[in-house]
Amino acid sequence: MKNKNMKPQVLLSVFIICFIFSCKEHQPKEAQEFNKKMEQTIAIHDQVMPKMSDINQLLNQLENQIDSTNRAQIESAMQKLQDSHESMMKWMKSFGDEFSKTEINQGIQTKNVDSLQLRLKALEKYNIEAKNLKKHISEAIENANALIEKES
Repeated sequence: MKNKNMKPQVLLSVFIICFIFSCKEHQPKEAQEFNKKMEQTIAIHDQVMPKMSDINQLLNQLENQIDSTNRAQIESAMQKLQDSHESMMKWMKSFGDEFSKTEINQGIQTKNVDSLQLRLKALEKYNIEAKNLKKHISEAIENANALIEKES
């Protein structure tokens, strides 16, 4: 007799679970795109951020290698490193001012499609800037390393 009473309870449990999952709000595609783009942008930042200490080390090494024969090349390399570092700091400040900690860490919360489209457009701009920063920082570091190896 216990088996007959168990079937309705199991069916009811399965029905409740299915109901809960089917009622869960689905994010608009713009919100999904925003969250994916945010993850990509933060990943770029996380790849580039450790290079800030590399830039500082390279600046010190280059400064120690300046002499009259290589002054222009080394000063140019140092300027590129400094510009890269400053650009990264400005980008992070601007990015932090544009997006809330919730948007950065948990994704976008709004369901308003117009608002989502505006936020996504802003994020796409920052994503492109992050990619460009990564490229310029890498080039500045490579250039500095090449000069250091040449002078060694």
